[in-house]
Amino acid sequence: MTRAALLTALLLLAGAHAAAGQSLLSTRGLGVPIAPVEARARALGGASIGLLGVSPSLGNPAGVAGTGFRGVAVAMQPTMRDVEFAGRAGSIDATRFPLVRILYPASGRMTATLAYGSFLDQTWAVETEGTAVIGSDTVPTTDLVESTGGIAQLHLGAAYTVSSALALGASIGIYTGDLQREITRTFPDTLTSPLRSFQTRVSWNYRAPLASLGIRWDPLPLLRIGASFTWVGRLEAEGDDGDPPDRAYDLPLQFGAGASAWLAPRVLAAVSAQWAGWSRAADDFQPPAQAGEAGTVARDVWNLGGGLEWSGPRAGERSFPIRLGFHYAQLPFRLDSEADASEWAAALGLGLRLAGTEETPLAVVDLALERGRRHGASSDATPDGLTEDFWRLTLSLNLFGR
Repeated sequence: MTRAALLTALLLLAGAHAAAGQSLLSTRGLGVPIAPVEARARALGGASIGLLGVSPSLGNPAGVAGTGFRGVAVAMQPTMRDVEFAGRAGSIDATRFPLVRILYPASGRMTATLAYGSFLDQTWAVETEGTAVIGSDTVPTTDLVESTGGIAQLHLGAAYTVSSALALGASIGIYTGDLQREITRTFPDTLTSPLRSFQTRVSWNYRAPLASLGIRWDPLPLLRIGASFTWVGRLEAEGDDGDPPDRAYDLPLQFGAGASAWLAPRVLAAVSAQWAGWSRAADDFQPPAQAGEAGTVARDVWNLGGGLEWSGPRAGERSFPIRLGFHYAQLPFRLDSEADASEWAAALGLGLRLAGTEETPLAVVDLALERGRRHGASSDATPDGLTEDFWRLTLSLNLFGR
């Protein structure tokens, strides 16, 4: 194992108490992608593009066309992970808010939207023990490396109903966020060493423009098809605290398509596929400092998902839809000495309309519970790689006003 790969392995062997942020695979590249979807789409395997009914997820700017009432959608997502790497194990707990979206009918045919959603997670923390030579002495050390931050997306958009069967959508916005890295070294053997701990801190601010186009087509009353395209400019990472060097990255072009259809009067099926061209960012990562050290590899990735929704039991005018879904996603970043990483998850979901009717809902709560696994970072030195088994709960609340 090279020196850089060994350091990475030691970092991933961190005590789980320090990894209270997110996935340890966030240590690779620009982090781990996080889909900005609400609980209904999450329960259907992430199939948010071309989904029949109100769909406030950010997969397709045309998805909210025809919404005749103003409203807001908010999603919360607590996650629990069990991590294994090179015979060591630990646990990670985290909570994020992947989506907030406001809908406003500007006219009979146009719905305006303002949305803030997740994109990339870069939060993690690891702790390692080692030694340092100071003068003629060798003293024990404890290094804590903490990374806090990520990249989110802000959209201002509009969806226009061309006809009863066709809708178009567009949005503009920015990717925004920040990243802070702190390295704290302590000398635990205070009885024999008077050395004091010290800390190094650096931070960056992120900015990149984006534009998205979408289409929604209902060729039949029981069938909906959707597609979207997102262009992103170059991500500028401006050094702030600690005067780190500025950096820049090419973010991926993104394509998505999906469809949903009523298979029976109370059974809906939905599928989607999304592609992101991350390989265009491969040349933007800093090369290894020394020959033989591991560098970062970026690849194009697919995200596939689908599921079934049964309208469920009824209580008067209320229904409680039950959903089953599955999704598979490739992760874009790894070290060049490692195998590619991926994620899969199976989902069970439940919906509840608290107020309003099926045609004009006023308050809707959706839940999605997923059981899944992330696996990657395997190499000759660590053939089993890094494995994260997780439970992920997504809770979304949609509030509307006539």
